[in-house]
Amino acid sequence: MSFTASLSTTGNTAVITLAGSLDDNPAAEEFREKVATAAGQGINRLVLEMSQLENLSAAGLRGLAFCKEKMPNGVDIVFVAPTDKVRLAIEDVGFQQSVTISDQFTL
Repeated sequence: MSFTASLSTTGNTAVITLAGSLDDNPAAEEFREKVATAAGQGINRLVLEMSQLENLSAAGLRGLAFCKEKMPNGVDIVFVAPTDKVRLAIEDVGFQQSVTISDQFTL
C-alpha cells in the first residue's frame, strides 16, 4: 500500500492529511518532511488527519514521535479520526498521553 501526506495551513493551524501505510522509511521520511515544513510556519496547532491511514508500523510511530520533537513548545498536536488499527498502535506505545485524539476536527 502506498503512502501520501499532504500539508495545508489555515491561520495558525497546519493540517497534514495521511493516507495509505506509514510503514517504511520512504513513507516516514515523506511524513517527517511535511512535519518539518509545518514546524517552520509559526503554527500553534498541528492536526494529523488519519481517517485514510490504513497502517502504522514502528517507523510510522517514530515519525509521530518526531512531531513532538520538531514542534516548538506550546504547539498542540491533534490526531483526527484514526482507524481502530491505527489507534491501537498509538495506544500500545502510550502516545495518546501526549497528544489529543479526536473523532473529528473543525477549524
